[in-house]
Amino acid sequence: MKNYNKNIGDYGEDIGITLLKEKGYYILDRNFRNKYGEIDVICKFKDMIIFVEIKSRYNSSFGKPSEAVTYSKQKKIINICKYYIYKKKLFNYNCRFDVIEIYFNTKNDLSNIIHIEDAFRNY
Repeated sequence: MKNYNKNIGDYGEDIGITLLKEKGYYILDRNFRNKYGEIDVICKFKDMIIFVEIKSRYNSSFGKPSEAVTYSKQKKIINICKYYIYKKKLFNYNCRFDVIEIYFNTKNDLSNIIHIEDAFRNY
């Protein structure tokens, strides 16, 4: 089951990255990890660095995909963001945190994709 969920997640990430590229985003990193966890996609758009969490689901029985980006997950993403900025010396950029929700149908086809820009903030 874990491998199955990983495959769905990877497939959803591929779709999310395609969407971002179509919108003109430049992909800097994918699946960036450190001791705080992992961020799915880090990209650049205009003068902003965007950290994107991509969530895929077949249905909303367990809630919307974006609801899986809990407060604790947001804090992890923010810590990864701080480390990434420090490591890559990207001090002169603004940052934004986005979430992409991907819904599949039973045939593993994309049924809906929602890009939530500025989904949460670092306060």
